[in-house]
Amino acid sequence: MENKYRTWHKIQGISCISFAIFMIFLYGMIYAEFSYRSIIIMAVIAIASLITTTTAGLIRSFIGHKMGLKTTKKDWVIVGMALILVIIYLIFKYL
Repeated sequence: MENKYRTWHKIQGISCISFAIFMIFLYGMIYAEFSYRSIIIMAVIAIASLITTTTAGLIRSFIGHKMGLKTTKKDWVIVGMALILVIIYLIFKYL
């Protein structure tokens, strides 16, 4: 059970970082005026990474709850980073 918890924690961290990287690439592609096709593909990849981050967090919290773990400060940092990335995404989307 603890191995599953750590695995989902790694998946969540990696997907959160990849979402940030994809958003930076997406912003650069928009700024450089790439074709709409490549911008849409990058946006879909970024959204898939965001969904993976959220899903991994939910699964990890469920496993942690079954193990009897309480939330830690590390969890709040990851949640905060994900929320900030979502806000940045929405700002870029509507600009």
